Amino acid sequence: MAIYKTANCKGKYFDESTKEDVISYVINDNKMIHNYAGGIQVNKYDIAGSMKQISAQFKKGNGVQIRHFIISFEPYELSNPLIVNEIAMHVILYLGKEYQVIYAVHENTESLHIHIVMNSVSYIDGHRYRGTRAEHYEFMSFLRKVLNHYGIHKLQYVSSK
Repeated sequence: MAIYKTANCKGKYFDESTKEDVISYVINDNKMIHNYAGGIQVNKYDIAGSMKQISAQFKKGNGVQIRHFIISFEPYELSNPLIVNEIAMHVILYLGKEYQVIYAVHENTESLHIHIVMNSVSYIDGHRYRGTRAEHYEFMSFLRKVLNHYGIHKLQYVSSK
């Protein structure tokens, strides 16, 4: 069963160094054996800087700075990092219609998993992603469709505390 987890929890990801800290954790060569990573609407040489620029442009430098999601797979269900990379690309194309987003496939544990980091401020109109129930269920529905395409029919959501 695939697991979808939000890493955001109450009081987390508000400080100014959040973007740099989380992005450097996610884009870590020691975790990405095949170097599967990418992004939408970001400068690949200064990901955090390009996200900060959008937040500043819309005067949204306060509040939750990013959204951090993790999708992980049991080894028996999915062990091919190339397929996990394809799934990640579907996800960032979906989220990237409105938000700057990056991903990396981590291969440093028994279970392959995708880290997704999204700027909480839309690059289109500056509205903030709130993570409402409607947004959550819409994303879960999309994710289930993508996973079903790859033969994964069970998805569990795990909330951060």
